[in-house]
Amino acid sequence: MRAAILNGYHKNGGTLAVCDIPVPGIEDHEVLVKIKTAGVNPLDHMIIRGEVKLIVPYKFPLIMGNEFCGVVDKVGKAVRNFAVGDRVYGRMPLKKIGAFAEYAAVDQNAIAKVPEYLSDEEAASVPLAALTALQAFERMNVKSGKTVFISGGTGSLGAMAIPIAKSMGLNVITNGSAQNQERVMRLGADRFIDYQAEDYSKALSDVDYVLDTLGVRELEKEFRILKSGGSLVSLRGLPNGEFTARMGMPAMKRFLFGLAGSKYDRMAAKNNQRYYFVFVREDGAGLQRISEIFGNRKIETSVDQIYDLSEVNEALAKVAGGGSKGKTILKISEPL
Repeated sequence: MRAAILNGYHKNGGTLAVCDIPVPGIEDHEVLVKIKTAGVNPLDHMIIRGEVKLIVPYKFPLIMGNEFCGVVDKVGKAVRNFAVGDRVYGRMPLKKIGAFAEYAAVDQNAIAKVPEYLSDEEAASVPLAALTALQAFERMNVKSGKTVFISGGTGSLGAMAIPIAKSMGLNVITNGSAQNQERVMRLGADRFIDYQAEDYSKALSDVDYVLDTLGVRELEKEFRILKSGGSLVSLRGLPNGEFTARMGMPAMKRFLFGLAGSKYDRMAAKNNQRYYFVFVREDGAGLQRISEIFGNRKIETSVDQIYDLSEVNEALAKVAGGGSKGKTILKISEPL
């Protein structure tokens, strides 16, 4: 089978090699998935540059790719909820990625059945962003009727986070460029702030929850709009001690990350707020919940450009260039 492989970290970015390798075998709790499509994400660049190696220390050669849509080709002896021919999607397990390949062996607890109305390309755009949003809201223990501010909610994360937040009964405020306002409001946002015309940190106050997608440069402002006792989840900030304890990391990593994230813990403590960092993990049960939300609401997904597996480096360059209007997708060619 063909697969896109990373042979080592490259601080300034690097290229993947598309190679022929054996089809993987499966363990009793795994399914063999024939990959149809895979999503290309900023996370892939972070892995290539070695930016997440303290969280997940990958070994090389590494088959790249974090999310996919495909068809079950074989099931392990202990698999109960899936059968050959099932159309599934998922976020690859953190310690065993590999969606940029014609086949992947995937733990049954990392996948869910695809909502029927989604195409293969649309389905591959869902797992990573949708699970990120779901896990962020679960970490904040959100309550119906409360208000969440989603920073920079016009991208692929916002496209998932906004309808999921609405399904949980939240009032949603987000910001971004004016050209995206109509689309974002159609997704369910209750209020949109044009960042070129209005500063959200002056327009908002006493928000119950903040979902940060912008990182360090915005966190101080985001804490200012958060109410006393409120919760903030960052996807782009720094991990803290709470994150390392939750992930079960060894003592040295807990110390290092605790030191790195202590600045934001102190910011939160000033106003009895809580700061969390989320690095999305595989979660088949959560993805099944997302499938139900999508099936009930017929949520639209946004696909930008589609590349063949042989064009994986062009797809990565597209994502690195920014300005996407949806998810960049790899179409995995059928095996010969």
